[in-house]
Amino acid sequence: MQLPEIKTLLPEEHRLSNGRTLYAFPSASTELVKIDFLYEAGTAYQPQKLVAGAANNLYTVASNEMDARQLSEFFDYRGIIVDNNSDVLHCSSSFYTLHRHLDALVPVLEAIVHRPAFPAEELEVFKNKRRQKLLSLRQQSSEVARRLYYSALFGSDHPLGRYADPEDADSLNLDIVRKFYEEYHRGGDMDIVVSGKVGDRLIAALDDAFGHDTPTATHTYIQTLAHSSTQLFKHSNTQAISGSVQTTVRVGRILPLSWDDPDYAHFMILTTLLGGYFGSRLMSNLREDKGYTYGIYARTQVYRGVIVFFITADVAGNAADAAEKEILYELQRLIDEPVSEEELDLVRVVLAGDFIRSVDGVFERSARFGDMLGTCVTEQLTENLRKALDTVTPQKIQQLAALYLQNDQLCVCRAGVV
Repeated sequence: MQLPEIKTLLPEEHRLSNGRTLYAFPSASTELVKIDFLYEAGTAYQPQKLVAGAANNLYTVASNEMDARQLSEFFDYRGIIVDNNSDVLHCSSSFYTLHRHLDALVPVLEAIVHRPAFPAEELEVFKNKRRQKLLSLRQQSSEVARRLYYSALFGSDHPLGRYADPEDADSLNLDIVRKFYEEYHRGGDMDIVVSGKVGDRLIAALDDAFGHDTPTATHTYIQTLAHSSTQLFKHSNTQAISGSVQTTVRVGRILPLSWDDPDYAHFMILTTLLGGYFGSRLMSNLREDKGYTYGIYARTQVYRGVIVFFITADVAGNAADAAEKEILYELQRLIDEPVSEEELDLVRVVLAGDFIRSVDGVFERSARFGDMLGTCVTEQLTENLRKALDTVTPQKIQQLAALYLQNDQLCVCRAGVV
């Protein structure tokens, strides 16, 4: 079967005056430009909960040159969109703008990156919003199950198993937020990724603005989030949610694989077959046949130095036991029975198509590249996936299922009606 071609999609690299690398995904077919600032300043580095998110959200609110109202009006008048995100190790700020506004925008970006104001009133707004969001998440079975799952896998003291509570917002103060920003944003390494209508003029302007400062941080960066042991024996965690009418079921494990292991690319195919598209085995069983859920899916999540596999579904509260039983049945079926060539061919096409759609455009490519920088993944994974799609066999899928999906290797978590 002829599959769509999967290509590696590396950016242009430009060296700024201070040695910092600027990554570019240019496209002449759009008037839009996206500028991403990426920092090694995620939640794993914060001295207390919520500090990383506060620093990353508040530095783009005001500078010493423009207060919050003036900066908001500057962005709104030009239709500039600002998107801030924080993860375990990385955080990012993305600015979407029309090309014609770049001359005005770049000096403003220089000011907020180098001279953020951190207004006290904006910190109070952040605290109130985050407190309300965390209170809301306590009532969402999918979020509670996710927390249970990662805490079970890694422990509540590990960066991947540690979560904020609403009351953590009360202890935030400007001094600790400013200090974190100075050390991990201003003082740390900053990657710049630009995409869209990118030309020499923009690169020169970014060099003028960000090509002359130097990192000053003395802290040690986290090289891996790998757990002390990838050995996992079956256990279950449950948490009741008052007033809930559904239960979220999560099943999975830490995979003892690295992202550049060819077996991981094959496991991605296994995961797609199991729960990666609408006609997958889990969807066919639990939704189409049994009617336990509107949706169930299987995924792998790559972090720096560790990969987590999970299956998750929201089911009616009285169907949780039966849904868990069917999930384990489908895993055991992969171990016991080789998949047919016809089903495997369909999955190969689905996965190849999903990958191509995920990078169909420079903004999608730049977002994927930003994720790769944060996880230290390279395009070797793309090469491995291309080879796996060409060479995968039913026997390989069955072998991987037998190695990694045995019942006593899995963690099961439930939240909601328990």
